[in-house]
Amino acid sequence: MIEWSREKTWIAGLTILVLTNVTALGGVAYNRSGEPDGTLVLTERELRLPYSRGLSRENSGISLVIEWRLLPTEYHEHEGRNYRGAAVEWLKETKLDELGFEVKWAVSTPESWSRLNRGVSRDSWLVLEYDGPAYQAMRERVRTFSETAQQLAGRNPEKEEFEERAARAKKQWIREQQRASRLFVIDAGLDPVMLRTQYPDTARYIIAVGQVRAVVNKTDDGEWEVQGYIQGLAVDTVNVPFAWRSVFEPLLGERSRSHEDSPHYRVTLAYGRGYEPWVVSVGEIEH
Repeated sequence: MIEWSREKTWIAGLTILVLTNVTALGGVAYNRSGEPDGTLVLTERELRLPYSRGLSRENSGISLVIEWRLLPTEYHEHEGRNYRGAAVEWLKETKLDELGFEVKWAVSTPESWSRLNRGVSRDSWLVLEYDGPAYQAMRERVRTFSETAQQLAGRNPEKEEFEERAARAKKQWIREQQRASRLFVIDAGLDPVMLRTQYPDTARYIIAVGQVRAVVNKTDDGEWEVQGYIQGLAVDTVNVPFAWRSVFEPLLGERSRSHEDSPHYRVTLAYGRGYEPWVVSVGEIEH
């Protein structure tokens, strides 16, 4: 057995650290070389400070969380604001088969259901759309829900439950217009070049790596159906260069703001050759 001296151990550890940093820096340089694959100008609605941001005052680094959403088949008041746990209409059996999931006979036997449901998520290329048809469809659903709730409250003036629901719906509609993210995952595939061909607007569509999962669920009609879920983005935060820390310092440690508050900052975010994001610029939004 070879016994290493303390000096050799220290040198070996330092060498590994240096090589790791060189590799990481090389990846960053490659990602940012050439023209970006896509560049979006986002706000606090899509790039939020972490909820535990009060702990960040003693840390020189600030990371922003990428706030993506899904458009469900229907709007449900109590299912959450981003619907990340919802199955989406476009991610059904045909699309899941394209992504490499064995779904053809998934609903044929209980064993098949169980095998698919125990399976792990798969990496996939995801398409994120900013302020496009998906967001407009969500706005329309929330607006319709709010108007219906107000009408029901008006027809039932002495019923407190209708009044409370109308108040919640009004807040949700205000939030949808002023605070909710406009960044939606709308498609997935195995070839980023092909997806970029389908979605050529680099100021509206981003191609990023994420995870997709397939399961068998029972629908409202009592039928078993293969459904797909977006598990998340491979890179779901982005670091802010120190030069722009002053924009965020006044917001560190704040309590959650009102759903009526407007965003405080805008960020130009680029995705490079490696399909990973970095901050190009940051600016304050005047109120």
